[in-house]
Amino acid sequence: MSTVRLFKRGDQDFTPKEGRTAAVLAMVNAGNSTTMGGGLGVFRAGTNVDWTVTYDEFLFIHEGEFQLKIRDQIYDAGPGDTLWIPADTPLSYIAERDVWFFFSVYPAVNSPSASQAIDYPEAPPRPA
Repeated sequence: MSTVRLFKRGDQDFTPKEGRTAAVLAMVNAGNSTTMGGGLGVFRAGTNVDWTVTYDEFLFIHEGEFQLKIRDQIYDAGPGDTLWIPADTPLSYIAERDVWFFFSVYPAVNSPSASQAIDYPEAPPRPA
């Protein structure tokens, strides 16, 4: 059985890989859950990612504003907003400014990031 893990935002590296404008950290992934996937991410200013989700996705926007484009529909999302995106939805994530978000995916095995066993820095618990 897994134990509780605390992931401090300041301990994580949100630097996008070279040539990319988005960084997604699936802190809950195949390394610590067999069913669920989720974590934090950032779309840097200028992000325009075309993608078809192969899993159900739930997004909570923490900071910034972005657009989710699905065919001819645009969803404007900002701080405190949530989006549920069903599997097999073709879409575009568009951000003119930096956007910080939380995401959850199911089933995790269908997610390129959550299906991998990845270790991220975690904070130890505080003594009682």
